[in-house]
Amino acid sequence: MLNQFSQYISRIPSELFYRINLIRHASKLPVLCAQDQSIVDAVRREGVFVTSLEDLGLTKTPTLIEAAKNELIKMEVVRCARGDRTSKFGSVENPAYPQIFTVTDLPEFYSWGSQQCLLNIVENYIGLPIAFQGVHLRRDFANEEPVTTELWHLDAEDRRMIKVIIYQDDVSEDNGPFEYIPKSKVSLPLALRIRSKIASRMAMGKVGINDAEMEEFVPRSFWKPCPGPAGTVVFADPKAIFHHGKPRKQKRSALFFVYTAKNPLRPDCCKQYSDQTFSRLLPTQQNSGVGAG
Repeated sequence: MLNQFSQYISRIPSELFYRINLIRHASKLPVLCAQDQSIVDAVRREGVFVTSLEDLGLTKTPTLIEAAKNELIKMEVVRCARGDRTSKFGSVENPAYPQIFTVTDLPEFYSWGSQQCLLNIVENYIGLPIAFQGVHLRRDFANEEPVTTELWHLDAEDRRMIKVIIYQDDVSEDNGPFEYIPKSKVSLPLALRIRSKIASRMAMGKVGINDAEMEEFVPRSFWKPCPGPAGTVVFADPKAIFHHGKPRKQKRSALFFVYTAKNPLRPDCCKQYSDQTFSRLLPTQQNSGVGAG
């Protein structure tokens, strides 16, 4: 925890500059309709807002859905070629690492994520000029033990950020829905203690902490899973809330659209969404653990 305080102190000048920029940009934020403002308000208050593609009503959604279906077929072909369809896939001996395609360069995905209505929502939440960092199409599989983002963690890209998660499958408790702890359930002293625990696990090569460890800090009754049918949309700030993909018994496919400020706190963490870190042409690399879960 002392290391965290030292880091905070060293960042005071940049944080002051950041706060000044928020004040300067406040008058330039786009005006939102009541529905869109409710999304921003909910993410500010609790860290998450859950809706659906149908309720969002964005014009380019049909093209997005068809493109995602086509890419998921390709992902299955790649996985079969790698020999993952074995009896031990997902065991402790042979963990089922997530399969991720970077699809930022495909127009069907980039154009959906660039729609002005969506950008206006994001800018109002972040409070500064924004950058659409990119899109991942991700498939997560069942594992005997948590592997990567099934562990509780925080993302690192920026001070405030938005990930728009779109389920491609019907996601029940068995599929490992996105799960989080609302902001209102975590005080600042408690958050620092959890962060310290996560940092200690990261020093050991882990992404975060498991369910039993989180339960030492926050009772399960406060944890909030987000199940839903295909087309469910989760707006989340994964830097502001402790979250994970709930451990699953069945695979889950989802799109992750990522937005930060134009000059993010950790630009190095943003490169994975645009530089083909997760190639569509090569067998998927093991995930480094960065992601919303």
